[in-house]
Amino acid sequence: MITLPLCTSKAPLYKQIYEWVRAEIQSKNYKPHDKIPSKRKLAEHLGVSINTIDTAYSQLIDEGYIVAIPKKGYFVCDIDIYHRINITQHENTQLIERKEYLKIDFSPSDIDHSAFPYKTWRNLFKSCFNEFDYSILKKTVAQGDLNLRRELVAFLHSSRGVNCDERQIIIGAGTESSLRTISIVLNKATCIALENPVYRKAYRTFDHMGHSIIPIPIDDKGIEIEPLKGLSNVAVYVTPSHQFPLGISMPIGRRIELLNFANQMPERYIIEDDYDSEFRYIRKPLPSLQSIDQNGRVIYIGTFSTSIAPSIRISYMVLPVTLLKNYHRINSEFGSEVSILEQRLVAKFIAEGNYEKHLNKMRKLYKEKRAHLIRELSIFGENIRIVGESAGNHLLIKLRTTKSGTYLCKAAAENGVKVYPISDYFIGAILKKYDSTFLLGYGALSKDELSEGVNLLYRAWKDICGGSSRDT
Repeated sequence: MITLPLCTSKAPLYKQIYEWVRAEIQSKNYKPHDKIPSKRKLAEHLGVSINTIDTAYSQLIDEGYIVAIPKKGYFVCDIDIYHRINITQHENTQLIERKEYLKIDFSPSDIDHSAFPYKTWRNLFKSCFNEFDYSILKKTVAQGDLNLRRELVAFLHSSRGVNCDERQIIIGAGTESSLRTISIVLNKATCIALENPVYRKAYRTFDHMGHSIIPIPIDDKGIEIEPLKGLSNVAVYVTPSHQFPLGISMPIGRRIELLNFANQMPERYIIEDDYDSEFRYIRKPLPSLQSIDQNGRVIYIGTFSTSIAPSIRISYMVLPVTLLKNYHRINSEFGSEVSILEQRLVAKFIAEGNYEKHLNKMRKLYKEKRAHLIRELSIFGENIRIVGESAGNHLLIKLRTTKSGTYLCKAAAENGVKVYPISDYFIGAILKKYDSTFLLGYGALSKDELSEGVNLLYRAWKDICGGSSRDT
């Protein structure tokens, strides 16, 4: 017979009985298939009403701890033991300690937070959040808000020469979302040829979606064409405006070669990620691949993550007309992944000319930061070489040293600086000529922080690769 202390808490009697029996079952004091006392006998034994026992047993039955078998009684169910894992906080503590120790983060994917147009954004939000406009509460079609798509048609044509109409534009929740949509539209049988080194999220997305991945080397003009020639059912992913992470711009000759390759077979496509096309500081940007494609071979994608903010999870894609039927067949029942309110806000940001003003402001700001960082890096003399074109919000540096990139990263981290080795962006082993090469992002850092970061790097690396003297 069950003996348990009652009235030791303020909880109702039925709950005390329920919790005690449940604990006995969980701890295996009551084994599976054991019979427990009847309601009448337990009520008499504990001196409580049958209704109290009935309420406790009903709860245990509902949760699957016991079962009532007619004319036989109540029996314990066979429940597996829940194994609790003892998780220490050691790793989390280490991460917190590292973040606290980190003084300068040369992240290549962050922006200048102080330059964000907060006031404009606040006013746009107020104007878009209209309690009389019920459409902002409704589900949006998979392609996205028509207002934003129409604004993008005009903006992309004027800024990048893209030729399309609003029916071809699809709004997504970031670049990875656009890449997943492309994966589904093309189907898994399509192999993906990727630049090597490559934007890692592109590699991971296509790999997770089940595609066969083919890494293609890059020369001083961009992706090499010769290794592609034996491929038929293939989509070639490129970042021709400012190759990530090497910073190369693909010249017109190589662009024509790539387009001609795609034109030779119907199952060949080019995925043009127009990354960082907004930020060029010396030369005028070349037109997009899509703008010179006359045969519907180019799938064009872009995002507002670097031009506005990473938290603005809005990307856009221009699908060739030949792929639209397949897209609608797959996505006709889905809604857009992006909030309609955010889409309307960005559409108005473009329509009222604020986006263009913001881009002009950020170009000037990033150009100044880039020049400042290069001046500061002169402390290393000939031991550092700047790689890539004057564009984007990061630059690439190559150190003259025999030390490995891993060793140099560790030395920088020990001095409170995070740098980004290019080895992280290679599919497979890094080419030897790129060892000791790093991305230094300057978007989120002030000029003072850039100076401090270079000083800390100098302390970390001066004994490794030498350099001029500086009081630090």
